[in-house]
Amino acid sequence: MTTWAIIPVKPLRYGKSRLSHILTPDERAELTTRMLNRTLHTLDGVPGVFRTLVISRDTAALKLARKHGAYTYGEGDKQDLNLALTRAAHIAAAQEASGVLILPADLPLITPEDVEMMLAGAAPGPSFTRRATQPGPDNGAAYGNGSFNYQLARSVTICPDTIEDGTNALYVNPPVGFEFSYGEGSFTRHLKEAKRLGMPVRVVHAPGLKFDLDTEEDWYTYQALNGNLTQVSEALAAES
Repeated sequence: MTTWAIIPVKPLRYGKSRLSHILTPDERAELTTRMLNRTLHTLDGVPGVFRTLVISRDTAALKLARKHGAYTYGEGDKQDLNLALTRAAHIAAAQEASGVLILPADLPLITPEDVEMMLAGAAPGPSFTRRATQPGPDNGAAYGNGSFNYQLARSVTICPDTIEDGTNALYVNPPVGFEFSYGEGSFTRHLKEAKRLGMPVRVVHAPGLKFDLDTEEDWYTYQALNGNLTQVSEALAAES
Protein backbone atom coordinates (compact mmCIF):
# COMPACT_ATOMS: atom_id res chain seq x y z
CA MET A 1 0.00 0.00 0.00
CA THR A 2 1.31 3.46 -0.92
CA THR A 3 -0.24 6.66 0.41
CA TRP A 4 0.34 10.04 -1.16
CA ALA A 5 -0.20 13.23 0.85
CA ILE A 6 -1.70 16.13 -1.11
CA ILE A 7 -1.36 19.70 0.18
CA PRO A 8 -3.21 22.54 -1.58
CA VAL A 9 -1.61 25.95 -0.96
CA LYS A 10 -3.13 29.32 -1.77
CA PRO A 11 -0.81 32.13 -2.96
CA LEU A 12 1.20 32.92 0.15
CA ARG A 13 0.45 36.64 0.30
CA TYR A 14 -3.28 36.08 -0.17
CA GLY A 15 -3.76 33.19 2.23
CA LYS A 16 -5.29 33.62 5.69
CA SER A 17 -7.38 36.54 4.41
CA ARG A 18 -9.58 36.37 7.51
CA LEU A 19 -6.56 37.59 9.46
CA SER A 20 -5.93 40.55 7.15
CA HIS A 21 -7.08 43.05 9.79
CA ILE A 22 -4.33 41.96 12.20
CA LEU A 23 -1.58 40.70 9.86
CA THR A 24 -0.06 42.36 6.80
CA PRO A 25 0.24 40.44 3.50
CA ASP A 26 3.94 39.86 4.20
CA GLU A 27 3.18 38.61 7.71
CA ARG A 28 0.50 36.27 6.38
CA ALA A 29 2.89 34.98 3.73
CA GLU A 30 5.52 34.35 6.40
CA LEU A 31 2.96 32.58 8.60
CA THR A 32 1.73 30.34 5.78
CA THR A 33 5.30 29.55 4.75
CA ARG A 34 6.14 28.55 8.32
CA MET A 35 3.07 26.31 8.57
CA LEU A 36 3.70 24.71 5.17
CA ASN A 37 7.30 24.04 6.13
CA ARG A 38 6.13 22.39 9.37
CA THR A 39 3.63 20.21 7.52
CA LEU A 40 6.21 19.12 4.96
CA HIS A 41 8.75 18.39 7.68
CA THR A 42 6.12 16.42 9.62
CA LEU A 43 5.23 14.30 6.61
CA ASP A 44 8.92 13.59 6.04
CA GLY A 45 8.88 11.78 9.39
CA VAL A 46 5.86 9.55 8.72
CA PRO A 47 6.86 6.20 7.16
CA GLY A 48 3.29 5.58 5.99
CA VAL A 49 3.43 8.54 3.59
CA PHE A 50 5.15 7.41 0.41
CA ARG A 51 5.09 10.72 -1.47
CA THR A 52 3.91 14.29 -0.93
CA LEU A 53 2.34 16.38 -3.69
CA VAL A 54 1.90 20.15 -3.26
CA ILE A 55 -0.56 21.94 -5.54
CA SER A 56 -0.40 25.72 -5.83
CA ARG A 57 -0.08 28.56 -8.30
CA ASP A 58 2.50 30.21 -6.00
CA THR A 59 6.02 29.53 -7.26
CA ALA A 60 7.52 30.17 -3.81
CA ALA A 61 5.30 27.47 -2.26
CA LEU A 62 6.23 25.03 -5.04
CA LYS A 63 9.92 25.81 -4.58
CA LEU A 64 9.69 25.13 -0.84
CA ALA A 65 7.92 21.84 -1.55
CA ARG A 66 10.64 20.72 -3.92
CA LYS A 67 13.28 21.46 -1.26
CA HIS A 68 11.55 18.81 0.84
CA GLY A 69 11.61 16.37 -2.04
CA ALA A 70 7.88 16.73 -2.70
CA TYR A 71 6.26 16.53 -6.11
CA THR A 72 4.54 19.71 -7.29
CA TYR A 73 1.59 20.57 -9.49
CA GLY A 74 1.17 24.16 -10.68
CA GLU A 75 -2.46 25.26 -10.78
CA GLY A 76 -3.90 27.60 -13.37
CA ASP A 77 -5.18 31.03 -12.34
CA LYS A 78 -8.14 30.82 -9.95
CA GLN A 79 -8.56 27.10 -10.46
CA ASP A 80 -11.33 25.52 -8.38
CA LEU A 81 -9.89 23.77 -5.32
CA ASN A 82 -12.01 20.64 -5.67
CA LEU A 83 -11.10 20.31 -9.35
CA ALA A 84 -7.41 20.77 -8.51
CA LEU A 85 -7.64 18.07 -5.83
CA THR A 86 -9.37 15.70 -8.24
CA ARG A 87 -6.59 16.19 -10.77
CA ALA A 88 -3.94 15.73 -8.08
CA ALA A 89 -5.62 12.50 -6.95
CA HIS A 90 -5.53 11.22 -10.53
CA ILE A 91 -1.82 12.05 -10.70
CA ALA A 92 -1.26 9.99 -7.56
CA ALA A 93 -3.39 7.13 -8.91
CA ALA A 94 -1.44 7.14 -12.17
CA GLN A 95 1.69 6.57 -10.05
CA GLU A 96 -0.03 3.55 -8.41
CA ALA A 97 -0.93 5.27 -5.13
CA SER A 98 -3.46 3.20 -3.21
CA GLY A 99 -4.80 6.19 -1.25
CA VAL A 100 -4.45 9.95 -0.81
CA LEU A 101 -4.29 12.00 2.39
CA ILE A 102 -5.37 15.60 1.84
CA LEU A 103 -4.07 18.15 4.33
CA PRO A 104 -4.39 21.95 4.30
CA ALA A 105 -1.27 24.07 4.69
CA ASP A 106 -2.56 25.96 7.75
CA LEU A 107 -2.12 23.38 10.52
CA PRO A 108 0.41 25.02 12.88
CA LEU A 109 0.39 22.18 15.43
CA ILE A 110 0.45 19.10 13.20
CA THR A 111 2.61 16.21 14.44
CA PRO A 112 3.61 12.82 13.00
CA GLU A 113 1.31 11.18 15.56
CA ASP A 114 -1.67 13.09 14.13
CA VAL A 115 -0.88 11.86 10.63
CA GLU A 116 -0.44 8.32 11.86
CA MET A 117 -3.91 8.53 13.45
CA MET A 118 -5.30 9.28 9.99
CA LEU A 119 -3.49 6.33 8.45
CA ALA A 120 -4.08 3.85 11.30
CA GLY A 121 -7.26 2.43 9.78
CA ALA A 122 -6.13 2.74 6.19
CA ALA A 123 -4.70 -0.73 5.67
CA PRO A 124 -6.10 -2.42 2.54
CA GLY A 125 -8.12 -5.56 2.65
CA PRO A 126 -7.09 -8.79 0.89
CA SER A 127 -5.60 -8.10 -2.51
CA PHE A 128 -5.52 -10.14 -5.68
CA THR A 129 -4.47 -9.74 -9.28
CA ARG A 130 -6.78 -9.69 -12.25
CA ARG A 131 -6.55 -9.03 -15.97
CA ALA A 132 -8.56 -5.87 -16.45
CA THR A 133 -8.27 -2.23 -17.40
CA GLN A 134 -11.58 -1.00 -16.01
CA PRO A 135 -12.42 -0.06 -12.40
CA GLY A 136 -13.37 -2.93 -10.15
CA PRO A 137 -16.70 -3.46 -8.36
CA ASP A 138 -18.07 -1.01 -5.82
CA ASN A 139 -16.15 -2.53 -2.91
CA GLY A 140 -12.79 -1.86 -4.50
CA ALA A 141 -10.82 -0.12 -7.20
CA ALA A 142 -8.37 -1.58 -9.65
CA TYR A 143 -4.97 -0.12 -10.53
CA GLY A 144 -3.12 -1.35 -13.57
CA ASN A 145 0.52 -2.28 -14.07
CA GLY A 146 0.47 -3.66 -17.58
CA SER A 147 -2.01 -6.50 -17.84
CA PHE A 148 -2.64 -6.96 -14.13
CA ASN A 149 -4.56 -4.83 -11.64
CA TYR A 150 -4.63 -4.86 -7.84
CA GLN A 151 -7.85 -4.73 -5.86
CA LEU A 152 -7.95 -2.78 -2.57
CA ALA A 153 -10.70 -2.24 -0.01
CA ARG A 154 -12.40 1.16 -0.09
CA SER A 155 -12.31 3.43 2.98
CA VAL A 156 -12.53 7.05 4.11
CA THR A 157 -11.02 8.67 7.21
CA ILE A 158 -11.94 12.25 8.16
CA CYS A 159 -10.75 14.70 10.79
CA PRO A 160 -13.04 17.76 11.07
CA ASP A 161 -12.15 21.19 12.37
CA THR A 162 -12.93 22.18 15.95
CA ILE A 163 -16.57 23.08 15.18
CA GLU A 164 -17.04 20.03 12.90
CA ASP A 165 -17.90 22.15 9.89
CA GLY A 166 -14.83 21.97 7.69
CA THR A 167 -12.58 19.06 6.76
CA ASN A 168 -9.05 19.42 8.14
CA ALA A 169 -7.77 16.05 6.99
CA LEU A 170 -9.22 13.52 4.56
CA TYR A 171 -7.89 10.08 3.66
CA VAL A 172 -9.49 8.36 0.67
CA ASN A 173 -8.71 4.86 -0.55
CA PRO A 174 -8.69 4.53 -3.56
CA PRO A 175 -7.62 8.00 -4.75
CA VAL A 176 -10.20 8.35 -7.53
CA GLY A 177 -13.98 8.12 -7.63
CA PHE A 178 -14.60 10.21 -4.50
CA GLU A 179 -16.08 13.67 -5.18
CA PHE A 180 -14.25 16.31 -3.12
CA SER A 181 -16.45 19.06 -1.73
CA TYR A 182 -14.25 21.48 0.20
CA GLY A 183 -15.70 24.74 1.45
CA GLU A 184 -18.12 25.66 4.22
CA GLY A 185 -19.90 22.55 5.51
CA SER A 186 -17.49 20.15 3.80
CA PHE A 187 -17.32 17.73 6.74
CA THR A 188 -20.99 16.80 6.38
CA ARG A 189 -20.81 16.66 2.58
CA HIS A 190 -17.79 14.35 2.68
CA LEU A 191 -19.60 12.04 5.08
CA LYS A 192 -22.57 11.97 2.70
CA GLU A 193 -20.30 11.25 -0.27
CA ALA A 194 -18.75 8.29 1.53
CA LYS A 195 -22.23 6.98 2.35
CA ARG A 196 -23.32 7.42 -1.26
CA LEU A 197 -20.38 5.33 -2.41
CA GLY A 198 -20.89 2.73 0.32
CA MET A 199 -17.43 3.41 1.75
CA PRO A 200 -16.75 2.73 5.46
CA VAL A 201 -15.97 5.95 7.33
CA ARG A 202 -13.75 6.53 10.33
CA VAL A 203 -13.82 9.95 12.06
CA VAL A 204 -10.74 10.87 14.08
CA HIS A 205 -10.21 13.81 16.43
CA ALA A 206 -6.49 14.55 16.32
CA PRO A 207 -5.70 17.80 18.21
CA GLY A 208 -2.92 18.88 15.88
CA LEU A 209 -5.21 18.47 12.88
CA LYS A 210 -8.39 19.98 14.32
CA PHE A 211 -6.70 23.25 15.27
CA ASP A 212 -6.26 25.64 12.35
CA LEU A 213 -5.92 29.40 11.91
CA ASP A 214 -9.13 30.67 10.39
CA THR A 215 -10.23 33.38 12.82
CA GLU A 216 -8.79 36.11 15.00
CA GLU A 217 -9.63 33.98 18.03
CA ASP A 218 -7.63 31.11 16.54
CA TRP A 219 -4.66 33.43 16.07
CA TYR A 220 -4.66 34.66 19.65
CA THR A 221 -5.20 31.13 20.94
CA TYR A 222 -2.19 29.98 18.96
CA GLN A 223 -0.12 32.87 20.27
CA ALA A 224 -1.14 32.17 23.87
CA LEU A 225 -0.49 28.46 23.61
CA ASN A 226 2.83 29.10 21.92
CA GLY A 227 2.54 25.85 19.98
CA ASN A 228 2.01 23.67 23.07
CA LEU A 229 0.07 20.68 21.72
CA THR A 230 -0.78 19.37 25.17
CA GLN A 231 -2.57 22.58 26.06
CA VAL A 232 -4.42 22.54 22.75
CA SER A 233 -5.58 18.98 23.40
CA GLU A 234 -6.87 19.93 26.86
CA ALA A 235 -8.62 23.00 25.48
CA LEU A 236 -10.36 21.00 22.76
CA ALA A 237 -11.40 18.33 25.25
CA ALA A 238 -12.92 21.01 27.51
CA GLU A 239 -14.99 22.35 24.61
CA SER A 240 -16.44 18.93 23.68
